[in-house]
Amino acid sequence: MKRTDLQTGFTLVEMAVVLVILGLLLGGVLAPLQAQKEQERRDRNEELLEQARQALLGFAIVNGRLPCPDTDSPGSADSGKENPGCSTADTAINRGRLPWVTLGLNGRWDPWGEPHQIHYAVNGDFVATIGLDSTGSGNGIIEVHRSAGSCGSSGQLVAANVPALVWSTAATDYASLSPSRADEAENADGDRCYVYRAYSSVRNAEFDDQMVWLSPNVLFNRLISAGKLP
Repeated sequence: MKRTDLQTGFTLVEMAVVLVILGLLLGGVLAPLQAQKEQERRDRNEELLEQARQALLGFAIVNGRLPCPDTDSPGSADSGKENPGCSTADTAINRGRLPWVTLGLNGRWDPWGEPHQIHYAVNGDFVATIGLDSTGSGNGIIEVHRSAGSCGSSGQLVAANVPALVWSTAATDYASLSPSRADEAENADGDRCYVYRAYSSVRNAEFDDQMVWLSPNVLFNRLISAGKLP
């Protein structure tokens, strides 16, 4: 009797089907893992920003003022230290990077690493000696809104007369994309208005900036409690 050899390998079609199934399975596993890792970074960044807020309050209690921003190039000898001599005018907003060395924080980069920096803006009246009458004026009034385009309007206002504000562009700097996303562009345009709202991955309306700010009432209360203000 003549013996016929049986085909024991996979056909190309069968291999293609297997690869497609494996790809789907890997995609189903990796997507949740990536989302979890991203949320972990956002959680760490939120903690870092809160540490910055507390450090600013501590600095104010010790020094009776808030620090100037760091405006040196990253990696330079004085990077991370405040640059004294910033404006003390109540109509001015001093902008730069968080002076993490001056504040005693490990904040050279945010959790996404280089070149993601922590940004810092402070009204000039608060880098001078702080008094109960310290406040911003005119273009020096830092406002936080729920959306771009509402500067000077109370409808979307979250906080006004903010002494200082700290924020991170997080994973993606949507303000630098073309076209830029309006709400993140508001945080990067150098004016007195900023946007704080929920994270969004909606196409063309993405937003992942994270932000904290000092309340003037909390700042004054801490200084009074520490005996720095009457």
